Amino acid sequence: MTPARFDALLPLLGRLSLDTVQIARAVLVDGQSKAEVAKAAGVTRQRVGQAVQRVEAAADAAPEGWEKVELWLPPELARHVEQLAIEARAQIERAD
Repeated sequence: MTPARFDALLPLLGRLSLDTVQIARAVLVDGQSKAEVAKAAGVTRQRVGQAVQRVEAAADAAPEGWEKVELWLPPELARHVEQLAIEARAQIERAD
């Protein structure tokens, strides 16, 4: 994973501790092995694997280049925006 892609995912990782994010970055961006990271961080390889899985799940949920937008809208406009998001995701899935 590129550093830019990882950084773009940070808003989606708000629930993760800073340590968990740094552990995942070491594996996914820096290319370190899970065993190396576990030893350096003083955690189990399983914890490293879980951190990596959480970040990968966030990456799967957010297509590259997309931005998360949170705002208040009137109900009819909110439904329209939600429909646009559904259609955009369907286009991405068809392209894959």
